[in-house]
Amino acid sequence: MTNPINRSPQAATEGNPPIAAPVRVLVVEDETIVAMYLTDVLEELAYEVCGVAANAADALTIAERERPALALVDIGLAGPQDGIETARALRERFAVGSIFMSGASDPVLLERARAAAPHGFIQKPYDERQLKSLLDSAAPRL
Repeated sequence: MTNPINRSPQAATEGNPPIAAPVRVLVVEDETIVAMYLTDVLEELAYEVCGVAANAADALTIAERERPALALVDIGLAGPQDGIETARALRERFAVGSIFMSGASDPVLLERARAAAPHGFIQKPYDERQLKSLLDSAAPRL
C-alpha cells in the first residue's frame, strides 16, 4: 500500500533520514455518522484527520487553525454556503485542495462542482477503494 505523505518532511534527527508526515485532511460533512465513517477510513489509510466540520463556517475556522492539505467536502452541506462554495473558500483563503462527495446527480450542480476545480469527486455511497484511489492521486499534488 502506498503511504500518503506530505511533501514537507519533519526535521531529520542526527543519523536518521527525515520522516514524512501524513497528509492532513479536513472532513466537511454534515451527517455525523458519515463523518465518523470517513474519519475511520482515512485513519486506516494513514491520513491524519485534522478536523471535522458540519458547515462552511466551521470548516474555515478549522482550516485556519489546522492548515490541512486536503478537504473531503460534501457538496450538499446545510446552511448558507454549500460544499462547492466552501471548497472555493478553502482553496482561495488557505490553498486547501478538495475532493467532493455527493449523492446528487443533478447535472447543473455537478457542473458547478467541476468549475470549482476539485482534485476529484466521489459518489455516495462511498467505495473505500475509490476513495483511496482519489486520495492517493491527490496526495502527490499537494
